[in-house]
Amino acid sequence: MSEFHKDKQLQEEGKLEEAIAACEQALELNSNDSWTHHHMGEALSKLGRFDKAVTAYRHAIEFKPDFSWSYHHLGDVLAQQEQWEESAIAFGKAIKLNPEHFGTYVGLGNSLAKLGKLDEAIVAYRRATELNPEADWIYHTLANAVRQRTQSDLAEAIASYRQIIELNPNNVKAYQNLLEVQPDNWEACLQLGNILVEQRKLDEALAVYRRLVALSPLEKHYQQLGELLGKLSHWDEAIATYRRILELNPEAYEYHYQLGEAIYQRVNQNPQTFFNDYNLGKLPHIKYQIFDPNLPEVCLINDEKFLQATDHLDDATYSVELYRVYLRRSLSEAEKQGCIDWLQIPGNSRVLGLNAWRTKAFPEFHQLLEISIISVCLEQATACYRRAVELCPSHYQSYYRLANILIEQENSQAALSVYHQLSLRLAEVGRLDEAVACFQKVPQIIPLDRQEVYESLWKGFNQLGTIDQQYSYYPTDLQSSEIEQYFVRKSKYTVMNIWNLSEDERGFLEKNNIYLANIHLIAQDQIALEEIYINNFRQDNQPKELVKLYPKTEYSKFVTHQHLNQINAYQQSIVETGYIYSICPVSGKIIRSNQSFYDTGWLPIISYRFVCYETYYLTVGHFWGPKLFIYFPRLELIIHLSHPHAEWQAKDVINRLKANMVSYWQDTLNYISTPTKKVAAILGTIPNIGHYFWNEVTGIYYLHENEILSKLDLILIEPHEYFNLGDIFPEVFDKMRRIADKKSVFKTILGENYSALRATNVVVKENLASRVYTGSVKKCSQSVLEEIEQTRKKHFPLLWFGIRTHNKSWVSQVEGIVNIIKSLATNFPNLGVVIDGWSRIESEDPYGESMIAKDRVTLKKILDIIPSSIGIYSTIGSMIYEKVAWAHAIDLYVIPLGSGSTVVSWIANKPGVMHANSTINQGFREQVTNGRENSVPPVFIAVENVVDIADPQVPPYNLSYDMDWKVIYTEVIKIINGLELPNL
Repeated sequence: MSEFHKDKQLQEEGKLEEAIAACEQALELNSNDSWTHHHMGEALSKLGRFDKAVTAYRHAIEFKPDFSWSYHHLGDVLAQQEQWEESAIAFGKAIKLNPEHFGTYVGLGNSLAKLGKLDEAIVAYRRATELNPEADWIYHTLANAVRQRTQSDLAEAIASYRQIIELNPNNVKAYQNLLEVQPDNWEACLQLGNILVEQRKLDEALAVYRRLVALSPLEKHYQQLGELLGKLSHWDEAIATYRRILELNPEAYEYHYQLGEAIYQRVNQNPQTFFNDYNLGKLPHIKYQIFDPNLPEVCLINDEKFLQATDHLDDATYSVELYRVYLRRSLSEAEKQGCIDWLQIPGNSRVLGLNAWRTKAFPEFHQLLEISIISVCLEQATACYRRAVELCPSHYQSYYRLANILIEQENSQAALSVYHQLSLRLAEVGRLDEAVACFQKVPQIIPLDRQEVYESLWKGFNQLGTIDQQYSYYPTDLQSSEIEQYFVRKSKYTVMNIWNLSEDERGFLEKNNIYLANIHLIAQDQIALEEIYINNFRQDNQPKELVKLYPKTEYSKFVTHQHLNQINAYQQSIVETGYIYSICPVSGKIIRSNQSFYDTGWLPIISYRFVCYETYYLTVGHFWGPKLFIYFPRLELIIHLSHPHAEWQAKDVINRLKANMVSYWQDTLNYISTPTKKVAAILGTIPNIGHYFWNEVTGIYYLHENEILSKLDLILIEPHEYFNLGDIFPEVFDKMRRIADKKSVFKTILGENYSALRATNVVVKENLASRVYTGSVKKCSQSVLEEIEQTRKKHFPLLWFGIRTHNKSWVSQVEGIVNIIKSLATNFPNLGVVIDGWSRIESEDPYGESMIAKDRVTLKKILDIIPSSIGIYSTIGSMIYEKVAWAHAIDLYVIPLGSGSTVVSWIANKPGVMHANSTINQGFREQVTNGRENSVPPVFIAVENVVDIADPQVPPYNLSYDMDWKVIYTEVIKIINGLELPNL
């Protein structure tokens, strides 16, 4: 390689010091070579050594005085040193040699502007725009110079900004500058706001829309402001905005609806502050009269008026009225006597009593007060919805929201009336199909007798009542969705965290004879403890030990997420014995269960029912399968056991558990009364290839490796089966059953009497990866294998690019990937590129097909720019097993950190570069690196090189991001230089 090529390549690789050394060596051989001096100047300037760079460029000019670029770069370096006179001279000489390069005119203009020679600078900028009329940024520079020269005649600056907008209608800076010189230009303000919304820069757009309504207070502009305020959850300002719109157009039903929505959301955000901020406590009070059934809402009761009205009552009658008015119920004799006794204590009074109810912890009153506040606050929204349907009798959204509020206020009959009213109005105008559809969409308002059935069945399942299966009022057509809605409304849970118990919570457990030491033991996860449990039930003198041929290894001693080090030993106990083991929280007695209830929510979760002194459910699951929480039906108590998972909605899991058990009450009764059960494993539970392979397939492999896979009686496979399990483990082919959905899994477990588990692990073993590759190659067609082999022989390096077009994506990936490929191709003429995206699985996947189409649009954008001489191959839409074969053929990869790493990192174990937003980047590196036995660690793009694209509507882990493609390019070059050249 020539010295010329050597120092240039070193510069492109970012090895600037080495490039300078190469230049110095070359100059020792030929000190008159202008190119070497020029390259020396480039490297020095990149390192900020401007004095030496100036010297190098002057030497280059000395030996080649007709080369315009040396003058141009000299001008750049002198400008960096703020030597504006010399910089302008250098740019001027460059222009004489090459009068057609727009960038040199820009450089000259910048130097002249710094010297205060604005007229000359403007001439230079104008010439630059003539040479490159498509470069909108030059117009910015020209306009700024014109504005700096004069504030009295800004016509040329305005024209420049308009030219920028014509070239690039989404140029935010151009609109901002235009508004600076034309502050009353509301049309520009409107366009800027719309662009910022499209770019999801909502906070910036909000400031612009506020300015817009100040400049042009039109109805449509207020409407845009209101919609944006809603997106940003600025409900108070949204309420004020919609009220202003209604002043402009009081007959617009949609504004009444939107005002109702803003109020509804604000109330749900914090009803107490809404009640206070909007002075609802000052609403006209219903006149209180003794024993009057028409009572005011609890939150509107005036204590002083109540005391005046009841002043003549004796203490016993007063106590009855107190409970009726403030607690909306009658009181027991014991409560009445307690109230009388308290009032007769010297120093106590009725005023003090009411004040205590208001200010101290009185759960029953404060719960009613909270409900009352919400009800009163929602009436503000209700008025808006009612007005909307008066103005537009067929406005669906208002009817539905109105009905939902009535349900929240426990006014089922009124809710039904609203639904029926909507349907009848639709039918009256001949819209019969919509009327029927409305009836079909109407949520079922649960009759009271069914509510009693739900309670009776649930209590019967948990030793809190009895179930008579012959009772005719136990219907068989119960709908789990209706039942879940009931339990969501009625269930009041107490939630604790085992690692952060307050003194009151400890006292509550002690009062109910639940020993904290027993709870801590239930949370433990050890093989030795499992063996103690198991041997408690042995029927001979032979100790029972669990298989330990290949114990689960510690994920990492320094792992951030400690749940990855949990081995979930209970899973092995279920496989080998058919039971999960625990202890009674009250007595400490060792107990076991083979009763498993599968959750029908998004995450894979199983609740195991234990019957002892205190019936409870031990719930396990999430991606990794640890023990999550325990739930006590008698106390409606949830205790979280696993700190990293406390954020997951245990209440939702329990409400679904109640709904499903009650909905299939006959199957549930048969199931919990049948002592012996077979064992079933569940997988394919998560729509994510990474978790399917990393957590579920590895769990099955652990059972295989320890020679206990054969103990499973059945393997239930949900639709998210990215790798065909039978291809990896042919020995269980006859035990596999593919099943439609989670509800079907729940029914199968109960109906066919299985004790279920989800086997998990967090490490991909070499042998497992080999099995996947072998099984994948067998499924590939001969033509695919031949294409892969020919591609591998033809190209070096063969680089895999993963694209991502949904959440947490690299926003400039098209430009970035193209630039990386082009730059690599200059130094590696045999470069080959595999572009990867969404895959196909062996079952029907409509969502996958939509993502494949989306990824192919991105691929086309890349192919439209890339020279046809570069070998580009696509695996977008390929079968997963075909991708595994391709992944083994590549030399390295560049991919987003996520599930796309499965085939190239965890299976093929190739070197490569991963990039992600800051949350994923910092939180998931160790999972990728440590998740593979003998892994080739990826290179992760540093967090400081990545900029998250802020979006208040998107959680941090799902944010898209951007970065300079050169950062990836530098790392790719390093990896390629470390690769061995192939023997072809």
